[in-house]
Amino acid sequence: MSALPKENTDRTLAQQLSATFVLFGVICSTAFIVTALSYGVRWAWLTPQLRESRLAVRAAVAAHTAMIDEENGVRAFLLTHDSRFIEPFIRGERERMEANQALDEHVDSASESARPMLKTRFAQESWRQRWATPATDTRSGAVPPSMTDGKALFDAYRLEQAEFVNALTQRRDMLSEREQRLDVGRSAFQLMVIGAVLLLAWRQHRALRAAIVEPVAALLEHIRRVRDGQLQATVQLAGPRELRQLDEGLNEMVAALIGAREAAALRDGALSDHSIRLRRILDASREFSESLNLSYVLAAVRASTVAIGGYDRVIVWLMDDTQKRLQDSENSDAAASSDLTEAQGLAGRAAKVGRIELEGPAGRVRFRDLSEIPICAIAIPLIVGARMVGVLEARNDEARVATREVLEVIEMLATHAATAIESARLHEVTEQRSHVDPLTRLLNRRRLDGDLEAECKRCARYGRPLAFVMLDVDHFKAFNDTHGHPTADTALQEVANVITSCVRTTDTAYRYGGEEFCVLLRETTAEDGMHFAERLRDRIEQRFSGDGLVGITASFGVADFSAATAAPRALVDAADAAMYESKHAGRNRVSLSLRPLFAPEMPTRANS
Repeated sequence: MSALPKENTDRTLAQQLSATFVLFGVICSTAFIVTALSYGVRWAWLTPQLRESRLAVRAAVAAHTAMIDEENGVRAFLLTHDSRFIEPFIRGERERMEANQALDEHVDSASESARPMLKTRFAQESWRQRWATPATDTRSGAVPPSMTDGKALFDAYRLEQAEFVNALTQRRDMLSEREQRLDVGRSAFQLMVIGAVLLLAWRQHRALRAAIVEPVAALLEHIRRVRDGQLQATVQLAGPRELRQLDEGLNEMVAALIGAREAAALRDGALSDHSIRLRRILDASREFSESLNLSYVLAAVRASTVAIGGYDRVIVWLMDDTQKRLQDSENSDAAASSDLTEAQGLAGRAAKVGRIELEGPAGRVRFRDLSEIPICAIAIPLIVGARMVGVLEARNDEARVATREVLEVIEMLATHAATAIESARLHEVTEQRSHVDPLTRLLNRRRLDGDLEAECKRCARYGRPLAFVMLDVDHFKAFNDTHGHPTADTALQEVANVITSCVRTTDTAYRYGGEEFCVLLRETTAEDGMHFAERLRDRIEQRFSGDGLVGITASFGVADFSAATAAPRALVDAADAAMYESKHAGRNRVSLSLRPLFAPEMPTRANS
């Protein structure tokens, strides 16, 4: 390998590389500019003109073809006097006009092709006006021109058209030749640039290889030893100043790695403990996140907090719907609640300020004094989005110092617990609302279907009595039309209140739909069901006498479980039929279903 020039050995590696890159940059920039200019000339000038020239040639050929069609059509008409041959003449004339319009778009008026085009147009018009138009005149008495005159005019057109096409073709060939020459020149220049770049790269490769390969190989060997754990300093290298500085930096890095390895060994124990706590949080969050039962979730949160933090007692406070009071989830007494407006207790303060609160033997502890003062209790607000769900309070019988890492783990657990509690609470509320009528607060028809099916199966299996009462408010449509919807809704609520006050704890009242209600009487015979319905009818009549809702009564139908009404739908239909018997008998009365299911003459629901 040849020795490097003295001026190269005196320069730093950065200077050598910089000079090389500058040279490469100049060559590549020159090549780029020249190539861009050649492409710009081609795309901005040659290519558009060549495209226009080709389109002009195509349009000129199309115009000539149309002229031939016109000439053939006229000659055929003159020879045969058949008017059908005028159609090719008309079609050719239309195509010629379209081709001439295209020529006007693609032939520049200032080019050398403009004059031949005008001569060709003049020859076309001369042939058409002096021979074609008179020849196609189908009026009686018109004298057709001679074929000789037409041939002479068309031959004159042919000469002009040939010159025009020749001019267009020459211009197209000239532009095409210029484009090819430009491409050849650009390709030759690019080959020259590539050759120069390759030659320069080869020379620089020889120059840089001697200054870099051996020092870098020594550095790589030392790096491999460091990778294998052999943290030892390297011998001083001979080479460019940058590589010597890199060697010194590598030695400093080795020393830092030795210190870091010693520090990492000290942190392993703390990380192991922290990972165990994180694993417990993951297991705990999985446990109480897999259930939508609020009681189970609360119990799982309490147990997980005790297991992870080692606390002696854990309380989960739940926020009420008004966002003003906390309630102990395990104790429903009034004493086990905290008014948020007064911010009483540790949990109340945490909920009011929305951050972690700490309590020591002497009272409140600030978070910045955590590493110095032992704490007895911690309260973490349970927040989902912008909603305060509750507070997680954990207490120890004896105060002890808690690290920030432990509190961060408990706070992480509280975040998962808040989401699980809110999900379970919303599920519980949604499940409850899906079975309750929003106006009367009675159970709805969806709940009735489930309860009725279960009770019918129980009665069929154990032979127990079951009565079903259905009632409908009399003339409710007229009442609604007279007093309006708000008053009608109030009347339905009052009817529901009367029904609720009459049923036993074992019975269930439902709103069947509209102004219809029903009551499921468990362990009740048909006779007892009639007594209940009569008592309820009397209560409704008394309730709506003497006030603003005068005149509201109800008609009742009672059916009991039997072989004829063993199915839930049959029991409902039987009570419904009995109720409409009361309607037809004068309303405000109770009827017992005595007819079999699907009787041939069922009362209708008209005018209920």
